[in-house]
Amino acid sequence: MKSIKFIFLLAFLFSLSSCENDNNIPINESSENGEANPFLQNFGDAIQARFIGTVVNEENNPVSGVTISIGSTFATTDANGVFSIISATVYSKFANIKASKVGFIDGFRAVVPTSGVNQVKIMLLDLDPTVTLTAGQALTVDLPDGTEIDFSGQFTNQFGGSYQGDVDVIIKSLSVDNEYFSQMMPGNLTAANTNGDLRVLESYGMIAVELRGEGGEELNIAPGEPAIIRVPVATSIVSPPATIPLWYFDEDNGYWKEEGFATLVNGKYEGEVSHFSFWNCDAPFNTIDFCVTIVDQNNNPIPNILVQIERDATGWSSTTSGYTNDDGLVCGLAPANENLTLTVPDFGCLNNDFSMALGPYSDDQNISVIAQSGGALITNFTAIFNDCNGDAITNGYLQLVYNNQSQIIPITDGEIAVVIDYCASDTSYFAQVIDVTNSQSTDVFNGNFTVPTTDLGTEMSCVDLVDTDADGIFDIDEDVNGNNNLDDDDTDNDGIPNYQDEDDDGDGINTADEDANNDGNPMNDDTDGDLTPDYLDDIDNNSNMFDADIYEIGCVIDVYTYDFSLYYEDGSFPNFVYNYYETLTDAQSQVNALSMPYTSIVIGVQQLYVRVESDNTGQNIIGVITALGFEDSDGDGLFNCEELSGDDFTESTCNPNGNITDPNDPDTDGDGVDDCSEATNGTDPNDPLDF
Repeated sequence: MKSIKFIFLLAFLFSLSSCENDNNIPINESSENGEANPFLQNFGDAIQARFIGTVVNEENNPVSGVTISIGSTFATTDANGVFSIISATVYSKFANIKASKVGFIDGFRAVVPTSGVNQVKIMLLDLDPTVTLTAGQALTVDLPDGTEIDFSGQFTNQFGGSYQGDVDVIIKSLSVDNEYFSQMMPGNLTAANTNGDLRVLESYGMIAVELRGEGGEELNIAPGEPAIIRVPVATSIVSPPATIPLWYFDEDNGYWKEEGFATLVNGKYEGEVSHFSFWNCDAPFNTIDFCVTIVDQNNNPIPNILVQIERDATGWSSTTSGYTNDDGLVCGLAPANENLTLTVPDFGCLNNDFSMALGPYSDDQNISVIAQSGGALITNFTAIFNDCNGDAITNGYLQLVYNNQSQIIPITDGEIAVVIDYCASDTSYFAQVIDVTNSQSTDVFNGNFTVPTTDLGTEMSCVDLVDTDADGIFDIDEDVNGNNNLDDDDTDNDGIPNYQDEDDDGDGINTADEDANNDGNPMNDDTDGDLTPDYLDDIDNNSNMFDADIYEIGCVIDVYTYDFSLYYEDGSFPNFVYNYYETLTDAQSQVNALSMPYTSIVIGVQQLYVRVESDNTGQNIIGVITALGFEDSDGDGLFNCEELSGDDFTESTCNPNGNITDPNDPDTDGDGVDDCSEATNGTDPNDPLDF
């Protein structure tokens, strides 16, 4: 249902496109050796189907600029992470959707297509290396959750030749306990066993592994040099089997294939693999074709909501799931001869799930379920949507935001007439219509749901979504001063307006490349936290980074030892690399960097230098460090070390004369005379009657 974070197109980026390939040939029906793949006969005949979907990153934020392929048809996600494909050739019982973008592991989703618009959601996993190793180096790589992989150190390039050099190892653990498991995993757990028989899987643990060379090229482990994987069993799983089949994801065909087995050892499934992709520790089970129509109490279909089917025999979250189409229908494979639970998450209100028991079923099913739950209201949501010429929109969508979540409603004939479930305690909504064909949108509009009908009337999409300089930001969003004149917005004063300037801030890094989080949107990246996005900030390193008084650590007389990392590397600015130097020349040349902790031969105040470089953009800035020696927190003339120890440090202005006093209170005994004066003149700074 309403499960993606909302970003209005008028607020964000990227040229909207859903460029479908006219060469709509049937999907691949051959195996890797070119012979016919008999397993594909399980999926029925070729049909035409329509799709709409959303792609998000691991933070559940939309990702634009993702290439979507369904068979031979292609599209690109827009600023909301949404794609729309009017017609693609797929199987009647199986459609494989692939999502690709630089910086991410390829994502896949498989569905059983229905009539109307089929809706999907894919979560892409980023390609940040877990570790970098050198070819020839045997190494065990592990993750905090206990996932482990033993590498022999022998690798091959994409052409099968031996690879020598550094290897980036990317490992992702996909636990069935993760609420986003079904969005992160590829396919839909449809599988072929070693005999070529159709099976559906129940996952006990899954990993994704990518190996990349120094140039970003794909690598794999060398033939005859298998890796050992250890995949932890999710904590919610009870009585896992002692051995379990291993399955890898076939990216060409979109389903899983059985290869090898794993053994349960100390709460982890351990097995040997000869190549890398997604690997899955799964138990297969028999299935039926299962279709369900979700309706309200008046028998009106409820479209565009997420429906989950779970096996009661297991009780964990590797569920069969899908979104209902315009007719409230969703189809897939479900376990045969088992008790099932159907769930509609967040029905009406957040954390207000509708659930009911179903089954067991021994044969194919096509049933109807009435969804109802306390706190949820139903409205008939209607509207007419035209393009700027007054013609009905035939390829578009309405992004509807309510109850702090978002829903994508397809537009196929210029009209929407759907049932919406919403929360009685929060009736407000925000919405925007996107005309995919003409790359236009409406303005953002809002209102409140009403019973029994919420009628929006007629909305026109006339806002052009144009990106003249192809920098990832729509022209309308390059109006920095907000006066509706694009020609007087020139952040770097180079005479080129921002909407025509590939480098808006003139820092030598193109705006499109200042997308630190790789979501296709430079407007939401602020590396140094100064509230100016990087693409408008010629120095992405804020001078506030250097606001710190640096003091010696420890209390050794006549020895000043510092650890600058305690002040600069506290996590406030996580996207930077810090190095420290004694001279400005060293900092500029990046030589003779100091190791922390640093013991100085200079007693008293001194100046050193910190060089800060952005991981995201490579920009750097050099700041002055003022090292003040021993700290005097209360400013009474006694170092903290002196007040805590009673020892005299000759660099201070006072002698504690053996007195232990409060380093955070200049007048420890509150008699009106500061500790320094009392100690120096022989009176007791801890006795209010002795002054």
